[in-house]
Amino acid sequence: MKILISTQSTVQFDGQFYYGNSVRAMWNRYHNFGDECRLICHKKGVLKPSQDKLGDDINLIFIQKINSVKAILHRYSKANDQIAEEQVKWADFCIIHVPNNNGYQVIKHCKKHNKPYMTVVCGCSWDALWNHGWQGKLLAPSGYFALRKAQKDAPYSIYVTNEFLQNRYPTNGKSIGCSNVNIKTGEEGVLERRLGNIEKRTSDGRVMKIGTAAAVDVEYKGQEYVIRAVAELKRRGIRFEYHLIGLGDDSRLRQIAQDCSVSDSVFFHGALPHSQVFDFLDDLDIYVQPSKQEGLPRSMIEAMSRGCLCLGSRTAGIPELIQSDYVFPKGGVKDIVRILTSITKDKLKEQAIKNFEKAKDFDSGVLNYRREEFLKSLIRKEIK
Repeated sequence: MKILISTQSTVQFDGQFYYGNSVRAMWNRYHNFGDECRLICHKKGVLKPSQDKLGDDINLIFIQKINSVKAILHRYSKANDQIAEEQVKWADFCIIHVPNNNGYQVIKHCKKHNKPYMTVVCGCSWDALWNHGWQGKLLAPSGYFALRKAQKDAPYSIYVTNEFLQNRYPTNGKSIGCSNVNIKTGEEGVLERRLGNIEKRTSDGRVMKIGTAAAVDVEYKGQEYVIRAVAELKRRGIRFEYHLIGLGDDSRLRQIAQDCSVSDSVFFHGALPHSQVFDFLDDLDIYVQPSKQEGLPRSMIEAMSRGCLCLGSRTAGIPELIQSDYVFPKGGVKDIVRILTSITKDKLKEQAIKNFEKAKDFDSGVLNYRREEFLKSLIRKEIK
């Protein structure tokens, strides 16, 4: 059987090799379901790759990224449409990640050529576009209805949330909720060390450390609201440190920290290798996901798996992960301040236990089994 995977991911190319963490994860997740497999994605030239090198085992099909307003509004690129149709005709079964304009073209040709397909709903079109400048706000209604239509007609779907995306973009087909995170949880000794550190750090009077793992040059990731909350707390005589890791140009956030007079409390660590992320999380007291747009954030689940107390904005799947007491409105600086000032040693311990246990629901073994059983059942039905 021939499997086609359509993604919104971009691989990096340094003139000799390809690099891409999300592409590798998707390939590993799906390629074993077929005898042959191809993966549609975008390509970007770079001087210094920031992701892991891809091997020759991945069969990549490149398609142009649609950036112009006209092209996005019409959801059309002639060259991309031709590539999409050729690949759909080749395939026996298609796995299509949405929202994504190229994915919608693949869906169109699956219907045209009567090819079975499954969508993987990774995020919210409306939130992604609405929180991306004035052009995004113009495109948000179009993006919203495009995903609504794609999901209404989809015969099979996997949603990365359990409720949010299903309610906003419902399907008439068969579906499951299954996150696309790929982590191992429940590591022995993690919770015990966390509880011990809480006792030690609160006794030593250490300044409490907050952290976020997200791209620092994407405004809708919302780190500026935490910076402003740290500034408000400083004015009240309460000190927190805010530590940020992530790719991108951090100059905008550095300027905000400077303008708020908290440059001495906000620390930028750049992009860390994934092998060092858990060490970063283990040194935090609190993890915050202040995004205005998300799917189901992997970084928050990783923080939960290390026993961090977590708070996050009321967007997408975040409220499905943590207690309502630790959820705040998007951009809610006053609410972030309120939550931070309410945190005690007992709450740190209570949330360490609850979050550590909750993260086990997202262990890669559990999710892979659920995903594989769903795929096997529908492939047996569709491919005789």
